[in-house]
Amino acid sequence: MTPSHKPALRSRRLAWDGLEFRVPWNWDIGLYKFLRKGVTRVEIEDEYAVRLEAEWLRPRRKPDHASILKRYHKAVEKFTKSATEELPVKGLPAGWTATRFIIKETAPNAGNSGLKIVEQQHVAALYLSPNSELVFFAFIHCIKEDQESPADLIRLVAADFRHHGRAKLVPWELFDISFELPPEFLLESTLFDVGSKLMVFRWKMRRFYLWHFSCADMFLKDGVVMEEWVTGYLNAFSAIRGPIFRPGRNGEILWKRLWKHPFGHRDEIGRYCFKYRIRCRRDLEKNQLVAWVFNYRKDADLDMIPADLRFPRP
Repeated sequence: MTPSHKPALRSRRLAWDGLEFRVPWNWDIGLYKFLRKGVTRVEIEDEYAVRLEAEWLRPRRKPDHASILKRYHKAVEKFTKSATEELPVKGLPAGWTATRFIIKETAPNAGNSGLKIVEQQHVAALYLSPNSELVFFAFIHCIKEDQESPADLIRLVAADFRHHGRAKLVPWELFDISFELPPEFLLESTLFDVGSKLMVFRWKMRRFYLWHFSCADMFLKDGVVMEEWVTGYLNAFSAIRGPIFRPGRNGEILWKRLWKHPFGHRDEIGRYCFKYRIRCRRDLEKNQLVAWVFNYRKDADLDMIPADLRFPRP
């Protein structure tokens, strides 16, 4: 008799702030925070609830392992106090440790006909990179109705986990967008709407705005020219106040300074950045329009923009 095998989890890649790992296909980033002392926090959710909480830190000096374990055990106290079972998760790569907590509680039955036992499972995990450049904590939350095994979920996260600590380019991937930027570009803010994803990065005092517009065929039709559409959008975008934009050709958007800011807007003056480079491109495969604005100081700054974003591409 042929033994049955579990089908592999359908998954996708997430990449954020120099880390990348895989999660179930319907999970995505719902919240992020840059906390004090260099800690990054993300909450990853599906259609119904937060499924994974993660925090990581890049220590400036070699961390004390005993202190890290103490912090880890303190973080999982909320599970250890109420868990009926604690089971170690086996089969993880080197540097990982994880525990599965099974919690059983009573809850009213439908129609108030007595009580029933409700089971929840949580996984707490800790990863310390071999060179001690990264400390990563994760909590995965499951309910009985879930199809995925809690242990399989943390194995999925750990299996292809990667820290791009010293890479020349680091990936960013979430929702339907994917790109790479130098690690010197630090995320400053985001605006995620239906059909429009804006991420604003800073490099020293320079600022880089990157948009991904979904369903491009809906607004680039009936003779609408891409460069003209992007120009209209940028001129209505209130966060960039120094220049006025006009359409160019082959994905280029031109600019000139507004008459009321002949020496620059106060935001430009404060950062001493008075130049702009603007590009846009339509991605037919993803049905997206990608556009970016780089507010910089000198022409050499343009070398920081990855070749993949220097539109037009051959």
